[in-house]
Amino acid sequence: MELGHFFYDLLVHNENFAGKSKDTDFSVYEDHQHPPITMLTCADSRIQGEILGMDLINKVFTVRNAGNQVARNKGSLAYALTALNTEIFFILGHTNCGAVNFAAGASLASVTKLDKHDETHSVESATGVKKKNSGIQLASSKGESKIISMLRKSDFSAASREVQREMLPLTIPIERGIAKLVKIGDEKKELAYLSQTNVDYQVEKALEYYGDRVKEKKLAIVGGIYDFVGAYSNTKGRVVITNINGIYDKNKLQENARAFCEADAALDKSSESYKLCQKLIEEKVSRI
Repeated sequence: MELGHFFYDLLVHNENFAGKSKDTDFSVYEDHQHPPITMLTCADSRIQGEILGMDLINKVFTVRNAGNQVARNKGSLAYALTALNTEIFFILGHTNCGAVNFAAGASLASVTKLDKHDETHSVESATGVKKKNSGIQLASSKGESKIISMLRKSDFSAASREVQREMLPLTIPIERGIAKLVKIGDEKKELAYLSQTNVDYQVEKALEYYGDRVKEKKLAIVGGIYDFVGAYSNTKGRVVITNINGIYDKNKLQENARAFCEADAALDKSSESYKLCQKLIEEKVSRI
């Protein structure tokens, strides 16, 4: 995009937004924000608010980094969850995540990982990551999936030290899923499974920090995947709920989703949209 096009889009489209808005639209949040949702998502340009299908202004406090890592933005998240007291912490990963794929390639190459007790430390070397045995148990190369073979060939060594610092903490959760890739047998699902494994880990970290708020029913931590490749269903573009407060079992996930909907007095249980929601729980509260 040319710089002139950027200015054109910014100025013209923002003027359209301002022109369509009423003064009363801004009076609600002129002095203070009141978001009920904190969303931690990936910095990837393909992940934007439009995918949620709702107006995010004054509703979603958004934090972004490569690989939607909880430990990367502790301050911003603590502010949203404990000062603004948002009631929902939504951790949203996505299919074909470059940060996840980078971490998988690094793990398969047996590079040095971060101290698992301190995820904020950098890798030891700036120019070449020191290698050691990663301890990942893989099937033989004869039987490994095409995705593992592809990730194994990834050249992560050319990445800058700053990129390595940000990406390599993801090797911790990604190693959990790599050994299972050969058992899935579907390339789209295999990559999505790695992203799902990362989201599970980030939910775990969130529960470590904010588990007391969950127990006190002040907070719900929800994990999800934006699926734009059709890994979870034939419908691309869906946001799939894969984790609720650390629950991984698909049936229990769906039970919890239904229970949350039933408990919400603001929802019209007789409406067609509510019936659609119940149907979609079967399809969009799921796991690989």
